[in-house]
Amino acid sequence: MSRQKATMEHDQSGTLMNPVNPSALGAATGQRSQGEPGEVAEAERGTAPEQARLRQGIMHVRIRHFYCTLEEMANPALRGLPFVVGTGTGRPNEPGRVIDASPAAVRLGIVPGMPLRRAYRLAPRTLFLPASYERYQPVLQRLRECYRACSHIVESLPLADAFIDLSGCSQPVASPVLLAQRLSSEIAALGLTALIGIANGKTIAELAALVSRKDGRQGILYIPPGREASFVQSLPLTLLLQLHSGEPGMAGGRDGDAEGAGLRPTWTPEIESRAERFEAEELAELVAHLRDFGITSFAQVAPLSPDGLERRLGRLGRWLHRLAQGEDYSLVIPDAPPLSQNARIRFPHAADADETCAAIHKLGEYLAGRLREQRLKGRVVALLLWPARPRRDTRRLLLDEQGEEAIARAAEEAIGGQITLERHTNESDVLINHLLMLFAHYHCSGTRYLQVLARIGDIITAVTPYYPPAARARGRPTRRLDLSTRKLNGER
Repeated sequence: MSRQKATMEHDQSGTLMNPVNPSALGAATGQRSQGEPGEVAEAERGTAPEQARLRQGIMHVRIRHFYCTLEEMANPALRGLPFVVGTGTGRPNEPGRVIDASPAAVRLGIVPGMPLRRAYRLAPRTLFLPASYERYQPVLQRLRECYRACSHIVESLPLADAFIDLSGCSQPVASPVLLAQRLSSEIAALGLTALIGIANGKTIAELAALVSRKDGRQGILYIPPGREASFVQSLPLTLLLQLHSGEPGMAGGRDGDAEGAGLRPTWTPEIESRAERFEAEELAELVAHLRDFGITSFAQVAPLSPDGLERRLGRLGRWLHRLAQGEDYSLVIPDAPPLSQNARIRFPHAADADETCAAIHKLGEYLAGRLREQRLKGRVVALLLWPARPRRDTRRLLLDEQGEEAIARAAEEAIGGQITLERHTNESDVLINHLLMLFAHYHCSGTRYLQVLARIGDIITAVTPYYPPAARARGRPTRRLDLSTRKLNGER
């Protein structure tokens, strides 16, 4: 352990806090990326701020009539009229689909995703407009900036909606409701209306957003931990039809999140995924099938047998039962993983080998925790060391623009290298072991160091998409299929 305090800095995008020798950095890391400096924490506390930060939940932001609102802002004469924004030319006599519909058009039965020809048959007096993406893009960019100001773990959805994991906030969240109110006011300043739901899972947060303007609410609904079951069981099953793109999260386990929120899942998480995609037709078939048996609410689903639901409805039935019990551990996966993750410790004095090894151990634990927090894994482990020795310049022979020989002087400030692992990982023991291997390779006896930097590169998302069977899939084969299988296997 260090005898004095040192500072540890991190940057998820891979940009260093202070400039160093570009050649040394390129040799040690093999890649560069752009980004802004991250927050600063004390190395003596290590990851204590991250560990002490209680998980505040997942925020779902849904923008009401995004495209139509922007069209009304560009042409105020459209306010109150039924109109549709469609793909392509937007004409109802050509192939295309409805991107967005105004409130008046929704009351006529037109919904996003509907073919334009069908929308015209339902409401022939509706105005059909093409999408003007050039006008939408600046507003979309402003929305993304507002989302990322809340957290660096943001999962974008079609149109302008998003899931935001509040555990990725740069500052501890005093109240999720206050954060949602601030975000709602920023969105309102853009002329848009947001529905915001906050819960411990993506699906429950989305359900909360859908009902956030009912019963006198002001567009923000927070479901505290432990109240998920009572909230979900107060809702009708028809809300499943309004889930975004039919993407309910299924059995996604959280490493430590459930325990941090005071929840103890009684089932073993098998799958972690961005969002297990169900077609809207499957969810509609599910709701219609249960309605045939007189089941129209989550409260009626809760006392049913999960095995019976799974036999009749496949994995979608078991997911529905867990949701009715308030169990939702679906994950928020960032849109695109960063190129690398950095963390650096600056020593207030020239540190010896033991202090440097202790700092490397902290860096490995810290980076592993950040990777797990964002559901990421890395494969390239790099280490940079700044020795405490007199500055020494080296002469290198280069070629200028005219192809003539020129002499350049480069200051040798950092030493280090990198190791490429056999597989991607976010395990702290593996990262620490390879960082110490790099230190042992580049360390010279008696050398002291001013600072040390660790980098994890070649980062990928730690989850894999999973596409479950159709909703009506049976849990066991029929007798005819069973007999055919036995004949193929040579059995009697």
